[in-house]
Amino acid sequence: MRTLDDLIKPSVRRLAAYTLTPHRVPIKLNQNENPFGVPSAIVTETLRRIAGRDWARYPDFVPTDLQAVLAHFAGWRPDGVVVGNGSNEIIQALLTILVSPGVAVILSEPTFTVYRLMVEVLGGTVVNVPPRADFSYDVPAMLDAARRTQAAAMILCSPNNPTGVTVAEPELRAVLSGFDGLVMLDEAYHEFCNQNFVPLLADFPRLVVLRTFSKAMAMAGVRIGYGLVAPELAAELTKAKLPYNVNFFSLVAAQVAVELYDTELRPLVEQILQERERLTAAMSDVTWVRLLPSHANFHLLHTPQVTPHRLFEALLGRGILIRDVSRYPLLGEYVRFNIGTPDENNALLDFFASTHPDDFDERRRGE
Repeated sequence: MRTLDDLIKPSVRRLAAYTLTPHRVPIKLNQNENPFGVPSAIVTETLRRIAGRDWARYPDFVPTDLQAVLAHFAGWRPDGVVVGNGSNEIIQALLTILVSPGVAVILSEPTFTVYRLMVEVLGGTVVNVPPRADFSYDVPAMLDAARRTQAAAMILCSPNNPTGVTVAEPELRAVLSGFDGLVMLDEAYHEFCNQNFVPLLADFPRLVVLRTFSKAMAMAGVRIGYGLVAPELAAELTKAKLPYNVNFFSLVAAQVAVELYDTELRPLVEQILQERERLTAAMSDVTWVRLLPSHANFHLLHTPQVTPHRLFEALLGRGILIRDVSRYPLLGEYVRFNIGTPDENNALLDFFASTHPDDFDERRRGE
């Protein structure tokens, strides 16, 4: 008699699931969310529009209304917009139609850990090309690895999670010109930097631009994202997505958020950027840690004098939740935290202003 272990693919059994401990604290800075939440105008209009919907009926099989709104918003064509239950679903669908056992995908780690997890669940091979010392993408090395392995895809996250670095347009053009596989550009944090690579889609049909409502759009709980792709690729992606993959509440909320972005959400993005610069300036006075430059709504913090775990626990004791990323490649001495509200950021700054590495010395603490 076969057991479950016999039935489950070895490539899956050996993996660790993506997970996160659900700490309940007053100040939550560990998941790169918009700390201000959804503006009341968006909530009110969303609830008004769904009040008359029949919950017994399926949502539209093809969300053409939202596709049209997103196409206008992003500057692409409606038949090249793919809507998903979070951008993670679009990534999964893309990898599903590309990756089979032995197929290579190029990554540059540290990056979003779900990329590797999805590739390996499908039996593919991750080819990791480490970044440069400043965590910037080593594009020549990535292109060389792609050619050697005949990789099917390359995934670039810009700004990259968790480092906050971006890929420059000349570098992206070099990748698109020198690599004949699919280039997946994850722009989950694009609203926080001055980049827009959507115009490249017209000239490079192997480019995929991925975006989400979970960060700047303040809708992580709504779970919606979208991909901007060549229409012929959109048709293939549809085969790998579940039917009715996005519920009608999320579809309506996303459409309202796009329609009210300039008046309701853009001011919040600007405030996050202002807070990012304020934190950068203030943290420069803290001599025992080093804040890395970021083009996103989060910062990577180097903590060479204190282990990331001890710093995480100390902040947790103050009711502040950050992310210990020390298990990521090359980040053994790092933590990450996202930009919060002014009051939340003040609490974080107060902690660092009133704390010294000696406070973590076990002998001095009597432990």
